[in-house]
Amino acid sequence: MSLRDQLLKTGLVSKTEAKQVEKQAKSKYHQQRKKKKRGKTETVDTESAAYMAAKAREEEIALAKKLNQQKEAERLQKALLAQVSDMIKAHQVNDIKADIAYHFLEGKIVKKIFVNAKQQKQLSNGDLAITVLDDSHYIVPVPIAEKILERLPEVVVYLNKEKASDVDDEQAYADYPVPDDLMW
Repeated sequence: MSLRDQLLKTGLVSKTEAKQVEKQAKSKYHQQRKKKKRGKTETVDTESAAYMAAKAREEEIALAKKLNQQKEAERLQKALLAQVSDMIKAHQVNDIKADIAYHFLEGKIVKKIFVNAKQQKQLSNGDLAITVLDDSHYIVPVPIAEKILERLPEVVVYLNKEKASDVDDEQAYADYPVPDDLMW
């Protein structure tokens, strides 16, 4: 595909402009041939206006490609964010009436979310995960959190991958009874 066709396809030049440039190039070629026949030769200047114009067009095309790539990356990022948002909102299990504060690390900052007793145990066991979306924290099941990790890993802020073994803990502390009035 010629440069002319590429420029027409990208819309940087119209058909009339392309025809004018082509006509000027042909007339210049014919004039040079006539001069050669007369015995007068003229060297072609690589710094001519036509050469500079072609070079400028190539740079414009390269810039347009770069901008298109950036726009495509932004579009993909928005699409991923929309997918993740839909997944979180469809599968979140936050309890409005929860009264137990569950503390977790988000980066280097300790955050808390209110959960019920069942969710607290599931978070500790690694059955639930905590995600953040628009500065709000949501509790989601681990399979959903793993799908989110594939798309946008920065959204999942807490995922306990180590399963707690209740049997080992009970055996290890069997000799130490827990007082009934102990509050955490």
